[in-house]
Amino acid sequence: MTFFIILVILFFIIAISKNQKKTPKNKVTFKNTGSNPIKVQPQKAYSEKRNDITTSQPKNQINSVESKMKDDSIIDVSDLMSTLISNIKITSEYPSSSSSSSYSTVPYWPHQYVYSYDEINYATQEQQNFYDKFRTEFFKGNVLSLNGNTNYAFILLFDLLNDFEVHKDYKKIEYQLEMLGNTFPRTKSYGVSFLLKKLEEYNMDEEAEHFREKNQQYDYDYWKLGKKYKKKLNLSTEQEEILNRIWLQTNVFNSAEFCKTEILKQFLRAVEFLQSNYISNDNSFGNLMDELSDLIVRKYYRYRKGSQNYKYTFDSVKGEIYGHILKLSENNVREVYLNKRKLTAEFNYSSTEIFTPYYEKVISKLDVFLIDDQKNILSPDTETEKLLNESNTTRWKSKFETITQTYTNIADFENQIIKLAEENIKNPSVENIFYEASKFMAKLDKPSSLKLYVYYIDSDLKSSKFDNKQMNKTIQKSLFKTDEQLKDFEEILNNFIKDRQLENALKRIASVYEPKRKKIIIDRNSIQEVQKQHSGTVNLLNEYLQDELEDEIKTSDSIEENETGEVQIYITSNGNTESAISRFNSDLRLSELQKEVLEIFEKNSFSISQNELEEVLKSKNQMMSSVIDSINESCYETLDDVLIEEEDDQFTISPDYYKKLLNND
Repeated sequence: MTFFIILVILFFIIAISKNQKKTPKNKVTFKNTGSNPIKVQPQKAYSEKRNDITTSQPKNQINSVESKMKDDSIIDVSDLMSTLISNIKITSEYPSSSSSSSYSTVPYWPHQYVYSYDEINYATQEQQNFYDKFRTEFFKGNVLSLNGNTNYAFILLFDLLNDFEVHKDYKKIEYQLEMLGNTFPRTKSYGVSFLLKKLEEYNMDEEAEHFREKNQQYDYDYWKLGKKYKKKLNLSTEQEEILNRIWLQTNVFNSAEFCKTEILKQFLRAVEFLQSNYISNDNSFGNLMDELSDLIVRKYYRYRKGSQNYKYTFDSVKGEIYGHILKLSENNVREVYLNKRKLTAEFNYSSTEIFTPYYEKVISKLDVFLIDDQKNILSPDTETEKLLNESNTTRWKSKFETITQTYTNIADFENQIIKLAEENIKNPSVENIFYEASKFMAKLDKPSSLKLYVYYIDSDLKSSKFDNKQMNKTIQKSLFKTDEQLKDFEEILNNFIKDRQLENALKRIASVYEPKRKKIIIDRNSIQEVQKQHSGTVNLLNEYLQDELEDEIKTSDSIEENETGEVQIYITSNGNTESAISRFNSDLRLSELQKEVLEIFEKNSFSISQNELEEVLKSKNQMMSSVIDSINESCYETLDDVLIEEEDDQFTISPDYYKKLLNND
């Protein structure tokens, strides 16, 4: 590089001298593109130079020099070149490998394709030392200039990707590749492509989607089911192609990733069953699909075989057939997961000529297989249970029924109920689980029933409204034999509402049934002695025993009275049990009774029997039909539809409609 600069300077001086004779300027500065400026010392005047030559050279040489100086075509630059060379000093911020005190430019590295970080092993020691400096400065936030030697940048790219395999920090690698790509644009597209592959490899789908959108990388196959689940489900090439043909219509149920995965696995098992079934009959499921698709395209759409419309529709119809099998698979998973809402899985082509062979060769065989295959569907995890119970508020009842039917002991029952409540934490009717459990245990174990009722109160207090549902009189008869037991339980509940110490309340339940009256042991000899000394004491003792007998009679009467009517558990409500601000939109102008009825629907998972609602409204001296009509009328303008609908002997409300009535919806 230095030699090239000197040659440029030399040619520049010669060109100027040929055009005209000029006195050199006092200072001439040339720039070295790879280092600091090169400074050239000013030339001496010819007269001064001549004197210098005279004093230091022989006479014959002087004459030779003078003749050359007089000849315009000859330029003597020997002194000038020696001056230039002596004053040129190349500096660099990167130490060379030979000496820490010497300097050099960026070590030249001929351009080559870099396929991995291992390429650094084939670099020279000087190149490796510079790369270490380049990498260190990069991590400090300083990107050094490479003067076109992009091999260093590509080595760093693979180095950063290797680090990502260890730390898995998406934000970190995103920032690093952005900084590298902005400085060295040639690395940008490679960095985006390589990182997307890494993210997909580690199933970091959300990060991959974010990175793809940010860098405008559109992969039209990315959203296809086969491409998306190839690694997660370990799909074969054939399975990937089949899943790429279908489209899973998103709904509340399959939006849960666990459910979606089980649906796809069920679908693949169904296809595998059909494939193996037809191979045994010297046919193939693939041929069957082609035959059905061809039949539909020709008979239903009436496209000529081989035409462009035929080819396009053929592929579309085959995807529809697979899609129908997918719907049947989802309904099977829904059944296992106790979801009573099924998809409408009607086949689009109902003509006898098409539907009959499809039913005989596909549906009839799947009807048997899917039931048998339910044992291979995995049970949902806890998070999935919460999502399913939130969207289907009555789902807990099926599981609750199973728990009661398989009851074996108290501790196991309580644990199962608590777990079921945890799975319904997002369900607005979660408190009813404890209430029903308390009712179930009333005849089996009294302390357990009261404990579960405390759990009910705890859950009820956490809900939007404190309902304080009472036990019916039949249950109360079996739980409380005396007023004292009832009062003790009331005290436990009221203290719990004040301090919210659940564990303390549960521990005190056992004390409700502890005997309160102490046994009196009478020493007859002592009595006789007392009688002799204090004859009046006998009369006083008789009066005392008579009073005690009357108390026992009163208590017995109280019990009989309790058996004829419902015992009310009096709970002192505090300010936290009622919502200070109405949950309903004020524009609806709902009365307190209407709000109360709507909240009853919410507590009963938006479905309540007509008899039960009628009984509630009768206790308030209200007509059920008029109350229902008034609520529908008040909400019609907002919903543009009827809110409370009648289905057989039930009244139901759409949860989506109900949400529209609430504030901040």
